[in-house]
Amino acid sequence: MWRFAATFLMMVALSLPAQAAPAGFGDHVFNGRDPEHARGITTFHVRAGDCSAIDYGDGRGESDCFNGNLRSRIGYDRYARLGDSVQYAFEILVPAGLKYGGGPNRRSLLEVAEWQRINTIKNHIHTMHLDARRGLTFDDVVCIPPAGLGGWNSIRVQVRWSMNDDGVIRVVCNDRVVLARTGRTAIPPDCGQQGVYQCVPALQEPNKPIQFQLGILFRGYGERGRLDGLRPEGRTAPTEGFTVQMRNISVKPIRFR
Repeated sequence: MWRFAATFLMMVALSLPAQAAPAGFGDHVFNGRDPEHARGITTFHVRAGDCSAIDYGDGRGESDCFNGNLRSRIGYDRYARLGDSVQYAFEILVPAGLKYGGGPNRRSLLEVAEWQRINTIKNHIHTMHLDARRGLTFDDVVCIPPAGLGGWNSIRVQVRWSMNDDGVIRVVCNDRVVLARTGRTAIPPDCGQQGVYQCVPALQEPNKPIQFQLGILFRGYGERGRLDGLRPEGRTAPTEGFTVQMRNISVKPIRFR
């Protein structure tokens, strides 16, 4: 009787559909490993080899595998446009003991959140980076220091997307404002600066919609790096890979006072 009951329960569990991504989000088409969604928590994990060979389709002949990228992400299915005021909020847990130092670039090669324009290369607006040296950063601004990793941390990014003086951006980490700025927000002020590789002023198309992505993107070492003469040091994932968890993910319109 007990054996039958256990077998029946196991069959029911196996027949249950996988839990869906948070409301309004979907798994990224270029994921090398899709995240797991369970009990309100989304777990992102990548290890060496977790890359997608799907061509980006932008005429460059590149893919995540070609570029050495490891990806496990979700993307919000509603895009923001100029004039929209939006709050992006989530809680993030980075397991204690993160060993990755960030790599050789100005900003860590391990990314966990991103705002960029759709179907447009080098139009990345803002990115949240992660490493053991600086912790969690919004572009170059420290959001959660290394000592704060290992537990749940809350993030709120509030933006009025604009090309004019009425733009606003405010980044709040654990209820502490770490960045507050007014003015043009649809193109970051450091676009084109040395070490900011994903934003090229001449390629900006600010009228295109802005997408929001969460989860792991590790810009590692692949054939693209080898052809560019880069060294693999700092560009390879640790043996255990990377794991990040998120919960209470939401995107909603707001009104600035």
